[in-house]
Amino acid sequence: MLRSANKSDLHTIALLKFKMFQEIHKEHLLRDDFLVEVEKVYRQMYEFNKAKHFVMEDHGTIIACAGGFIKSDIPYCFFKEPQYGFIGDVYVEPDKRRKGYAKELTKAILDWLTQQGVKSIRLLASHNAQPLYKSFGFEKTDEMISNVPNHKKGLGAF
Repeated sequence: MLRSANKSDLHTIALLKFKMFQEIHKEHLLRDDFLVEVEKVYRQMYEFNKAKHFVMEDHGTIIACAGGFIKSDIPYCFFKEPQYGFIGDVYVEPDKRRKGYAKELTKAILDWLTQQGVKSIRLLASHNAQPLYKSFGFEKTDEMISNVPNHKKGLGAF
């Protein structure tokens, strides 16, 4: 069953977010107080209607979630439309995958972000999730990333 999350669900959402980082082998990047901070930041964002999650339940247990966030950081805060939506925390328990839950949750988040007046929506997609997001009209961008300790490798080319 799909439903809107509430503040009492934030601990479970934080746990699912942690599982997501474990699956992509990135948990080593997380702070020691990760779970506490996720809940704290999300509670604050909920207070100002800058975040919303939807969850999927199976027999009363949350098995999947997706979040929408309204952001206005640099450089977007200088644009005519300074806020944008961000989709994150899309996670489905491994044994519940391939049932359309991520698609349903993503649609719910897209609807919520649109209702909030958001005109542009961004996300980070794993290779496996790209077809899902392409089905909603998302396109790859020209964004690049660098691991800071490695940034000096290319300096000889200048």
